[in-house]
Amino acid sequence: MKSHNLYLFLFLAILCFNCKNNKANSDKTDSNIIDTNIKDISELSYIEIYRALFVDNNGGFDAHGDLYGQDAVSYLSFSEESGSCGNAIYLSSTSNDSIVLALKSSFNFPGNPENEMLRAYILPPKEKISVGSSKFCYNGKEYNIKKEIISAGFGKN
Repeated sequence: MKSHNLYLFLFLAILCFNCKNNKANSDKTDSNIIDTNIKDISELSYIEIYRALFVDNNGGFDAHGDLYGQDAVSYLSFSEESGSCGNAIYLSSTSNDSIVLALKSSFNFPGNPENEMLRAYILPPKEKISVGSSKFCYNGKEYNIKKEIISAGFGKN
């Protein structure tokens, strides 16, 4: 009789252990589902928008205002290449000197107070750099991104 009780006890212990593990695994699965849910575009923070818009580390560095004057603006031009979501935008220089510039990206994401980013870049002489895309594709929708040179001056070589 004692061996039956021992087997019963072991069976119940194993059953409880398995139930506990299954619950822990299902909790992990549920939290993974929550973590992978896409936020509404109105809920994205500045840094989340930045990371989404500049996925190729082409976001320059943070800038504020007319930092560099207008001396080098005429040496800069935009070009576009077809991309999977809108066109990839490039900025080229015809100058023999490096150019420092501030570039504004403007957008309208419904319900989101963030509507622009001002980023600074250093463009080497006669080079071309990627500065993002003409569109942002998010959760099945496309949003236009407008690029504008705010200021550009000659850097120190």
